[in-house]
Amino acid sequence: MIEEREVGLKGISGLVITSGEKAKGVVLFYHGWSSQKEFQAVRGRILASYGYDVIIPDAVNHGHRGTLDYESKAVYADFWQTIFQNMMEVPLMLEYISERWPNTPLAVMGHSMGGFTAVGAWSLFKEFKTAVVMNGSGWWEESERRFRSSLHIEKPRSYRFLQMQFAAMDPYQHMDRLSGRSLLSLRGGADDVVDGAAQELYLEKLATHRDVKTQSIVYDGLGHFVTTNMMGDAASWLNQELRA
Repeated sequence: MIEEREVGLKGISGLVITSGEKAKGVVLFYHGWSSQKEFQAVRGRILASYGYDVIIPDAVNHGHRGTLDYESKAVYADFWQTIFQNMMEVPLMLEYISERWPNTPLAVMGHSMGGFTAVGAWSLFKEFKTAVVMNGSGWWEESERRFRSSLHIEKPRSYRFLQMQFAAMDPYQHMDRLSGRSLLSLRGGADDVVDGAAQELYLEKLATHRDVKTQSIVYDGLGHFVTTNMMGDAASWLNQELRA
C-alpha cells in the first residue's frame, strides 16, 4: 500500500511517498517555482505505483520554508538563488537517503525550476544513476539570458555573483562526471515559460559525450505542464535505467 508522510530531511521540510514494497529505486523529486512539496504528491504517488520510493523536499522560500511574491520581477534573482540553495542541500538529501535506502539505485527528477535542479544535481553528484528533466534546462546561463529577454528584466545587481555561481554549478560547464549515466529530457513543444532552445543546445553538447545515454521527447502543442503521458514516459525510463 502506498504511504505518504511529512518528514524532516536533515532539518528540511519534506514529503516521503513509499510504494509499500521493496523499492526498485529512490527518486529525489524537486518542485517548481511557486510550488511546494504537497502539490507534487500526485506525481510522487504515480511513481510509487511503479515501485519507487519518492523524496520531495520543500525548496527555500517555498512551502514550510517561506513564500515570496513569485510573480514580481523584483524576486527574479531569488529564482536562481533557490536553485543554488537546492544544490547546496543535495548532500543532505543524499545522506538521508543512504541512511534509509542503502544500496538502492537513485534517480533525480523535477519539473520547471525542479528540472533545472535535477540536471544540476545529476551533473555534480555521481550518486544519481539517471535524471529526468521536465520542462527544465541544462544550460542555466543561456536560460538566464532568455528569461531576462522575455520578461524584459535588467541584469540584477548580483549579476557578477550570479556568473560566478554559474561557473561553479551550471550543468553546461560540467559534463566531465557523467560517464556511464543517463538523462531523459521531457518538455512541452509550446512551453512559453521555459524557452526550450536552451535545453536543446545543452542536449546537443551532451550528445558529444558518447558515454552518456540521453533521450529527448518533445510533446507537440503542450505548454508548461506535466501530463499523464509525461509521467508514464518518465516511469518507463526509470524502469529501464534503474534495473539492478
